[in-house]
Amino acid sequence: MAKIFNRKLYKSNQYWEKACNTILSGTQLYSKGPETHIKGVSPIYIEKGKDAHVWDPDGNEYIDYDMGLGPILLGYSYEPVDNAVIEQMKKGMGFSLVSPIEVEYAELCIENIPCAEKVRFLKTGSSATEGAIRIARAYTGKKHIIRGEYHGWHEWTVAGESVRQGGILPELKQYVHKFEYNDFATLEKLFEQYKDEIAAVIIEPVILEEPENNFLQNALDICHKNGAILIFDEVVTGFRFSIGGAQKYFGITPDLATFGKGAANGMPLSIIAGKREIMDDVDKKIFISTTFGGETLSLAAGIEVMNELKNKDVTERIWSLGKKIKEESNAMAERIGVNIRLEGYHCRMAFDYKDNNGKRDWLYNSIFMQECVKRGVLLGWSIFPCYTHTDKDIDFTLNVFEDAMRVYKKAIESGNPASYMEGEPLKIVLG
Repeated sequence: MAKIFNRKLYKSNQYWEKACNTILSGTQLYSKGPETHIKGVSPIYIEKGKDAHVWDPDGNEYIDYDMGLGPILLGYSYEPVDNAVIEQMKKGMGFSLVSPIEVEYAELCIENIPCAEKVRFLKTGSSATEGAIRIARAYTGKKHIIRGEYHGWHEWTVAGESVRQGGILPELKQYVHKFEYNDFATLEKLFEQYKDEIAAVIIEPVILEEPENNFLQNALDICHKNGAILIFDEVVTGFRFSIGGAQKYFGITPDLATFGKGAANGMPLSIIAGKREIMDDVDKKIFISTTFGGETLSLAAGIEVMNELKNKDVTERIWSLGKKIKEESNAMAERIGVNIRLEGYHCRMAFDYKDNNGKRDWLYNSIFMQECVKRGVLLGWSIFPCYTHTDKDIDFTLNVFEDAMRVYKKAIESGNPASYMEGEPLKIVLG
């Protein structure tokens, strides 16, 4: 049985009160805000991290599995990366001309990422997908985009949503079409409906469910058949599935791909990687230019991350830890008799919560997450094992999961699960 910690959240709550008066929406990323956790029970702020552990401003310690929403691949304050950044800082963060480190990192990307014959560096995943879409439209001369799930905050993709449409030109909606992963029939219909008008299909190569019926290859084939290009959004999958991303793992090479999050273990760095033919064709047509694209600290971090992936068992370790968490969590849920299942690939997983009738409700997620954070395990939407999660961390976490599942079972069987909430239930947000 895991211990429930006697935690105070005074400083965390005080910061939030100030943030609401000084910062638009109180946070830079909606998914990090208190609505996506259990306000009143979960910390709102994290002040420091080391390996897979984080501390809030009140000094409470947690084992983290959201890992910065994906960027922390190796662990917080990972010494080889930090040292590389410090050494580069002594030389300079950015200059009046381009820096040799840009070439060094580009060569590593081309060496290891299958679709990377030329690359371009930016700061965020959203900027990378924005750039990839601009390249696709310039290359094909077409306007329409078929997209999967979340691909960032820029106009071309948010126009395909139904919430937070302030400032988005309504006429953009006609050019953005959403479809569900593995739904190849709908993809075919969209290509028929907008015949000769589709510039690109952009999808995550995988989220949780496996590609079915040769979905990824079929998506590539239908794009090429119709004069469109296929873009893999690897902002999350990149470097978690392998050093070459999910495209290397699945053996499907897209025309373009975007990387971010885990590229620099928390430093801001994203990548557009693509085939030489496409990159050369659009070179004089497009405008993608940003002062901090060649910022050297992030590139130094990116080089060190790539070297760690090449020279250490990072990928194998992450997958091994994820395998243990998934297999033991699911066996535990079955033994206890709760309708909770950990789904996805071992490097990127998420819990699916249901009641005894198979119904899903955000309240159910909230109960489980609340009971975990009370015992020192911080969860978000995903379970991201990192290289420096220890076996002791995993064993501790599984004990916490068992306690949380037992509370969950009582809550569901009580007929009034909301009465088990000590804080505010989480809400789904975009971004």
